[in-house]
Amino acid sequence: MIDGSWRASETLFLASTYAASGECVTGATLPRVAWLESVTGYRAAGAGWELTDANGAVVATLTIDGNPEAIPTAAELYTQPPVITAAMRETLRQPVSLAPELTPATSDDLVGRWVPVSASSTTDPHVLFAADGTWAGSDGCNGGQGRWAVDGQGALLATAGASTLMACEGAPVPSWVAQARLASLDDGVLRLLDAGGAELGQLKRD
Repeated sequence: MIDGSWRASETLFLASTYAASGECVTGATLPRVAWLESVTGYRAAGAGWELTDANGAVVATLTIDGNPEAIPTAAELYTQPPVITAAMRETLRQPVSLAPELTPATSDDLVGRWVPVSASSTTDPHVLFAADGTWAGSDGCNGGQGRWAVDGQGALLATAGASTLMACEGAPVPSWVAQARLASLDDGVLRLLDAGGAELGQLKRD
């Protein structure tokens, strides 16, 4: 079995893998699901959904066809559909609109290396948004990485993998990225905001 995480907005969809078990593991190499990790968006298609890449091309079509068969290396709970709870709905709720005085950040805007505006630490907290839709960063001691996408209207999605938890003098940049649902860029300052529009942090290009 391969484990991963996913996030979605009204138009964006991201998924990435972070663990595997059984025959999916080959040595110390984590298996990649290349088709799934190329997806950045989705749209309704009949009774199912089309997953699309950054160019809008259809990567896969998903339909609901019942419960998957159990396999020896996975608990039976993985064959059951998820129970939609209030807490899950809160996690998946759409963010507020970006404030009108802020300029939505685009994909081209974000590509590059960014550091906190007010950081005085010597431990180099940063994030690097790569053109291939992946990001990697550090709070100064602990690393983080995942995938990212923006819709050009202010919405930002990012997935994040596991990270170490060392105490550090720096800034929680990977946490800002993972929690962000909105991004704006004005006067060279990249603002990352949560789903409610509260500012998580400010970054400048390094």
